[in-house]
Amino acid sequence: MTRYAFDDFCLDVAARALSRGGAPVALTPRVFDTLLHLLERSGELVDKDELMQAVWPSRVVEENNLNQAISALRRALGETRGEHRYILTVPGRGYRFVAEVRVASAADPLSATKPLRTLAVLPFRLLQPAQDEALQTGMADTLITRLSGLGELVVRPLSAVCRFSGQQHDPLEIGRRLGVDAVLDGTIQQAAAQVRVSMRLLNVAEGRQQWAEIFDAQADDLFALQDAVAEKAAAALALRLTYDQRIRLTRRDTENPEAWRRYALARFFVEQRSPSALKRAVDSFRQALALDPGYALAHAELSDVYTIQGVMGARPPHEVGPPAREAALHALAIDEHLPVAHYALGHALVQYDRDWAGAELAYRRALELDPNCTSAHHRYAILLMTSGRPDEAFAQIRRARELDPTSLPIDATEGFLYYWDRQYVRAIAHLRGTLEREPHFWMAHYWLAQVLGSHGEHAAAATSAQRANELVGNDGASWLIAWTHAVAGRRDEALAQRDALLERSRHHYVPPYDIVQVHAGLGDVEQVFAWLERAEQDRSRHLDTLGVNPIMDAFRADPRMADMYARVGIASVAQSPAPRG
Repeated sequence: MTRYAFDDFCLDVAARALSRGGAPVALTPRVFDTLLHLLERSGELVDKDELMQAVWPSRVVEENNLNQAISALRRALGETRGEHRYILTVPGRGYRFVAEVRVASAADPLSATKPLRTLAVLPFRLLQPAQDEALQTGMADTLITRLSGLGELVVRPLSAVCRFSGQQHDPLEIGRRLGVDAVLDGTIQQAAAQVRVSMRLLNVAEGRQQWAEIFDAQADDLFALQDAVAEKAAAALALRLTYDQRIRLTRRDTENPEAWRRYALARFFVEQRSPSALKRAVDSFRQALALDPGYALAHAELSDVYTIQGVMGARPPHEVGPPAREAALHALAIDEHLPVAHYALGHALVQYDRDWAGAELAYRRALELDPNCTSAHHRYAILLMTSGRPDEAFAQIRRARELDPTSLPIDATEGFLYYWDRQYVRAIAHLRGTLEREPHFWMAHYWLAQVLGSHGEHAAAATSAQRANELVGNDGASWLIAWTHAVAGRRDEALAQRDALLERSRHHYVPPYDIVQVHAGLGDVEQVFAWLERAEQDRSRHLDTLGVNPIMDAFRADPRMADMYARVGIASVAQSPAPRG
């Protein structure tokens, strides 16, 4: 006899029994028959008359009998009011069973499997080197986007897996490094007009392959291929999906294949994080939007790249701030339910518009839509700390680290949050731990130099500053070298480095707040406030940190600082805490 499994339920037809996780679920005979008929027609619309005839074959009953049976069945399955995880009501017509159903005979080893909770989708490997490399990350990114936020599944973001692109690797070992229950691993082979994708789901804890399938499609029909892969992957993961989530699983953000390719290429550049790569990402996003102006995801990601360019000091804020806000708002006008559009808007609002309250609302909305949105947790943590709410900030950054435990930027962020909270010893230990994982990570050197300098370890601070400047490129941390000279009492060296920055500013953008911090290290009060004026007018990067930055502590009692706080948008004058070690 046949058995049906869905989520962690198993219905045994011969035994006329339903179990959940091995425990029996009580059903009356009529409710059991209702469920059985819906399972036999899984995914199809079953008319009310047909269902009543199947459950009450030799009796004339009223529709209310069926309504009561459906209500009892929903309660037995744990479906709440208004939820459509298993049974979808089609008003005036009937019902459809919408959860993924697995079927086997009594001889087959079918059991209701417990859903996997954490997943990494690795970049697809190309079997022909001459193929479009953006497909490696593009296909993976599409799967990550579709599977994220479904049920209780936590999917590692693209930033966590992109470093494995193009490598021959042991996916189980990568899964262990990423701390996930399962890994989706795939290859792409293209020949003329045909594309073949081979996928497999590996259970990391058990060290075994749990599912594998081969998908073939026309090269110009990658979207159908993506739909098929997403649906099969969700079934293999035993995801407990509502009807709306099942629809979302195969929702396409664009119907233009070339626009998708331009978007995939842009995402490939974004993950390289260098100024030149970000410029290429902007160009590719714009090309995608020229092909499909209604591509909400491309608008949202373009917004975020603009803001990142400003934060990195690669472009002046007035060049990237307004278009960042505009692109995020355009994305939301197209799709208000897009988490990336909300956190991109939040990032733009705090960095350029100084709308801290609006930024917080945007981050919180992103997290309402996707509680596992790593980027929203990460950026919200920074906003909370700069708003003077350290306990909430640490809660958010630790949640981000739980969602992506291998992320170096998240790890470094936790380190500089300790710094802003004046926990110097803890910040130093944390950032050195980050560098033990990756000695060449510029951000850890960048912040470690500041903590060490503020803590009086001047020689070590100078070494870290020099290393940060080498790694970030384009003299992006040269201000930090000047500052370490200044706090160490090497005034001439600091002024010489400052003069070099000013000379550079004649041909390249130099954030004014960088100059502010150099003069703060030198103790030049009038120069600090003169350059703060320029920084405020420029809307310079890092000006949002003014209230918590230890470098500025010596100037907080000056009445001009209170005015600057108000202009930057800080609600009240920060009372800088005493160092905690």
